[in-house]
Amino acid sequence: MTSTQTSTQRLLLVGGSTGHLRKAHATGAQVVWCQQPADIRPEHAELAAEIIPVDYTDWEQLRPAVLRAHEQAPFAAAVSLTEPGLDPVALVNDLLGLGGTSYEVSHLFTDKWLMRERLREAAATDGSIVVAAALLGDRDSLDAFGTAHGYPFIVKPTSGTASFGVMKVNSPAELDATWQEVSRLRDSDHPLIGDYDIDAFIMEEFVEGTLCSAETFSCDGHHVVMSITEGITDERNHVQAGHVAPARITPEQEAAVHRMACDFLDAVGLRNGPTHTEFMMSPRGPVIIESQNRVGGGLIGKLAEVVYGTDPQLLALTWALRQVPSLTERAAGNGAAASWIIEAEPGRIQEIRGLDEVHALPSTAAVDLWVGPGDVVRPFKGQWDGLGHVAVRAENADEAIRVCRKTLGLLQIVTEG
Repeated sequence: MTSTQTSTQRLLLVGGSTGHLRKAHATGAQVVWCQQPADIRPEHAELAAEIIPVDYTDWEQLRPAVLRAHEQAPFAAAVSLTEPGLDPVALVNDLLGLGGTSYEVSHLFTDKWLMRERLREAAATDGSIVVAAALLGDRDSLDAFGTAHGYPFIVKPTSGTASFGVMKVNSPAELDATWQEVSRLRDSDHPLIGDYDIDAFIMEEFVEGTLCSAETFSCDGHHVVMSITEGITDERNHVQAGHVAPARITPEQEAAVHRMACDFLDAVGLRNGPTHTEFMMSPRGPVIIESQNRVGGGLIGKLAEVVYGTDPQLLALTWALRQVPSLTERAAGNGAAASWIIEAEPGRIQEIRGLDEVHALPSTAAVDLWVGPGDVVRPFKGQWDGLGHVAVRAENADEAIRVCRKTLGLLQIVTEG
C-alpha cells in the first residue's frame, strides 16, 4: 500500500460492527461508514472519515446518501462484512459501477430458495448432489413435502442468519406445531431480526452427517479454500454452539470439499471476496446446506487467522481496494483453534466474573462478548440469543475443543430475575 493510496482511496463500508470499522480504518483508506443511527457511538468518529447515519437496509434511503458521498469524492470500493449489508452493498456496486459483487449474484446467497434453484440447475451439468427443496405454502404443503421426501425434514426462513427459525420436523405428528411456529415467527418481534424479512420459508430434505463449513476467498474468479471448519451443534435448537478448525476429516474428504466449493462458486457467479459455505459431510459426500458471501460468524474468521495466518475480514477489505496481491493458495496450517458460544441464565445481568482471567490465558485467541451489566439475557432458543464467543488455540482439534470448553467455564455471567 503506497502513501498515495493511503491519502486518496475512499472505501464505503456498509453496516457491521466496531471491529469491522477498525479493520477498515487499518487499510489506510478514507472510510465512509453507512450505519444504523442507533448503532453509532462517539468513538466511531476517530475511525471514519465520514459517518452517514442511515437505515442501510432501505434502498430508498441508502441510494441518495451514497450518491451524495460519491459525488464529493468517488469510492474505490464498497464492502459489507455483515449479512444485512450484503445486498445493499451489491446494489451500490451496480449503481456506481465499482466492479464488486452484483445484486444478481449477492441475492443468490441471501435468498436460500434462489440458491437451491441455482444448485438444481447446475447439477444438470456438473453432477452435484441435489437436496430436495420446496417453498412452504399453506399447512398442507408441509404434509405433501413429508409424504414425498420422508421424515425428518427441515423448515427455515429463506432469509436471515444465525440459525434463526430453523426447525426439524421429525414426524407427521409435528406438522401442526411446525405450522404454528412458522406463523409465530412471521409475526415475531425478536429484537435482532429487524433487518430481515422473515416471511417466506423453505422446506428441505434432511441430510445426515457432520455439519462443516468451507471458508473460501475468491480473487477474480480464482477460488481458494482458506479453511474447513467443523461445527458442533446444540441438539436443543440446532444452533452451532461450537466450531473447530481444521475440521476432523480425511484428506479424501478435504479434496471433495475443495471441488464442491469451487464448483458451487462458479455456479453462482461469485468472483471476488469471502464466502462461508455450510455443508453436511454425509455418506454421499459434502452436501451444501447454505452459503453466505461473507466471513462466517462465531469467530470462524479468527479460527482461520489463528491456524492459517490470514485474517479473512481484513483480506476482504484490502483485496477490494486492490492493496494486496491475488490469493493463489492456502497457507500451511499450524495447530488448531476452536470457538464456543457464551450462554447465561435468562434475566438481567448483575455481574460478569472471570473475564480478565480468560483474557490472560495464553491459549485465548479472542473473546467477543456483546453484553454487560444491566443487559437482558433472553432464553437460549437460537444463536442470536447467545452472548458472544470465546476462541482458543491448541495443538490439535480435539485439544482445542477441550481447552475452549474449559476456558468457557471460567466465565460466569450472573443474572437475576
